[in-house]
Amino acid sequence: MILLAGIPVHVVAARLGHADPSILRVYAHVINEQRVEAADIFARQITAA
Repeated sequence: MILLAGIPVHVVAARLGHADPSILRVYAHVINEQRVEAADIFARQITAA
């Protein structure tokens, strides 16, 4: 999915023609997945140091 590729959610929403910012709630699950992934990467880096 393009959001998981690092494209900001507001850019994807605009590209899909969503003018109302409330549509971003539709993409919330993907944003949450990115947060979890970022936390995992950070934790791995901290323990590897």
